[in-house]
Amino acid sequence: MQVRNAFQGVIAQRFARGDEEVEVKVRHPRRSADSASLFNLFLRAPNGARVPLSEVATLRQGRGFSRLRREDGAREVAITGEIDESVTSLGALLPAIAEGGLADIANGYGLSYRFMGRAEEQAETGADMLTGGIAGLLAIYIILAWVFASFTRPFIVMAIIPFGFVGAVLGHLLLSFDLTILSIFGLMGLAGILVNNSIIMVRTVDQHIDGETPLRDAIVTGCRERLRPVLLTSLTTIGGLAPLLFERSFQAQFLIPMAITIVFGLAVATLIVLVLTPALIAIDEDIRAVFGWFGPGRTEGRANRDGSRIVPQEGDRREKI
Repeated sequence: MQVRNAFQGVIAQRFARGDEEVEVKVRHPRRSADSASLFNLFLRAPNGARVPLSEVATLRQGRGFSRLRREDGAREVAITGEIDESVTSLGALLPAIAEGGLADIANGYGLSYRFMGRAEEQAETGADMLTGGIAGLLAIYIILAWVFASFTRPFIVMAIIPFGFVGAVLGHLLLSFDLTILSIFGLMGLAGILVNNSIIMVRTVDQHIDGETPLRDAIVTGCRERLRPVLLTSLTTIGGLAPLLFERSFQAQFLIPMAITIVFGLAVATLIVLVLTPALIAIDEDIRAVFGWFGPGRTEGRANRDGSRIVPQEGDRREKI
C-alpha cells in the first residue's frame, strides 16, 4: 500500500469547485518515479521505524501483464507523454511527429492514428470558436447595416479587424509568447474595440457628407474631429493593460497572451484606422457617385469633391450645379 501510494498517489483531500469535485493527490514527483527511486524508497514499519524497501521485499524485474484496449471494436494502443514547454510546444510538436515517419509506419502496417488529449481538446475548441467568430461577425454586419442603412458601410467599419490580428501576432513574436486559446479570446474582444473606433470615424464623416460638405473636406474634417477621441480611447486601454504584460506571478501568466493581443493589436490598428477608414470612405463614395447610389437618408444632391453638387437625372445622367 505504501509503495503504491508513493508512486501512484494517495488522495489527501477533496473539495468542491463549482459543480466539480477536485481531488488533491500526494505522490513522488513524476520525474523521480524510476527504478532507482523504487530501490531507495523507505517504508514505515508497524513500530514507526523507517526501513528501506529492499530489506522487507525481494525485488526483481520482469514483464508485466498486458491489457488489450478496444474502441469501436478496433484494437487501440495509447502512447502518452508530457511536453516540456521550455523546449517546445504542442503546435510545433504535432507536425514534427506527423512528418517524422509516423504516417509511413501506419501505412506500412495497416494502422491508423490520431492525436487525442490536449490536441483533441484544442481542435474542438478551435472549431467552436471558429463557428462563434463567424456568427459574431455576421451579427456585427447585420447591426451595422441596420444602423447605417447601407450594405457597404459595414465593410468599411469591419475592414480594420484583420489588422488587429496582425498587431497581435507581432506582439507575440516580440515578447516570445505562443498564440493560445486566450489569445483568440483577446482577438474577439479586440474586434469590438476596433469596430467602435471605426464606427465613430465613419459616423462623423457621414454627418459632414449629409450636410452637403465636399467629400474631401468632409473626410478631412471628420478625421480631425475624431482623432483625439480615437487616440484617447486606445491609449487608455493600452495603459490599463500594459502593467499586466510585466507581471510575473503564476496567476497572471494565463492572462498575458490575452493582454498582448489587445495591447499590440490596438496599437497597430489605431494607427491604421486613421488612414484606412477615410480611404475606404472615399472609394465607397466614388463608387456611389459613378452608379448613382445615394441610399436612404441621403440628400438627393450629394456634394462632389470640388464643392459642386451631383444631381441624379433620368437615365442615370448626372449634372453639376
